[in-house]
Amino acid sequence: MIRFILYLFFFLIVSQSVSSKPLYFGAPNKIIDWKISCKRVDPGSIEKEKNNWTFKTSKNYCLGGDWKQRAEIISYYALSPKVKAKYNFESYFSMKSSHWWPNYNYHEKFDIFQIHDGRNGCAPPLKVNIQKDGKIKLRGDYKKGPGEQCIYDIIKSTGRGKTTIKRDGTEYKLNVLLDFDGNGGFKVKVYINDEHEVSGEYKFKEGQGYIKSRYFAFKHGVYSANIFPYVLNSVMKMERIK
Repeated sequence: MIRFILYLFFFLIVSQSVSSKPLYFGAPNKIIDWKISCKRVDPGSIEKEKNNWTFKTSKNYCLGGDWKQRAEIISYYALSPKVKAKYNFESYFSMKSSHWWPNYNYHEKFDIFQIHDGRNGCAPPLKVNIQKDGKIKLRGDYKKGPGEQCIYDIIKSTGRGKTTIKRDGTEYKLNVLLDFDGNGGFKVKVYINDEHEVSGEYKFKEGQGYIKSRYFAFKHGVYSANIFPYVLNSVMKMERIK
């Protein structure tokens, strides 16, 4: 028993030092630990009441990347890439975006959900992006070396979604179903109001020089290339499914 406890303690210490992010031990039933990404945002741009999050326009204060606007939360703990499990991210969300703001496009595209893996540079393994026309698109990159040594847009996606997501306060139900294969890859299916929109797969390839994921952490909010005025309300949860 003592040997098992010592082994468990050693495993957790090594896992955290290697991943540089605390890991869940195994596959938890719920992802419940969320914090503001990049430590600081513009005052009042992220607020929380129980499971209800409100995101508003904020300048991007993060290191790396060149997108200018970011109001996001990230899971404090992360899954090991060796975990084989299925998860459902669910959000009842609505967005209001004013078109009167001078010199800005209120139809700016943005990421509403992402999977990150510890890399610096290149797009992460998954970006669920809402395009300027309101359609959903998936994006993911491989990374081969320092900086922007990337293999772009490698998600094997079924295309773009059918639903047009309006920015007039209309509420939508978003589900992102994730099936992790235990070898650094996953399949993804996205639904709006229980209607299938788009599917894809991120599959790690050994022996081709790609950098392997150190962990899988999750982001939710609004991340955009350009600043635009908006308020996004989201009642969200993330749970393991069978």
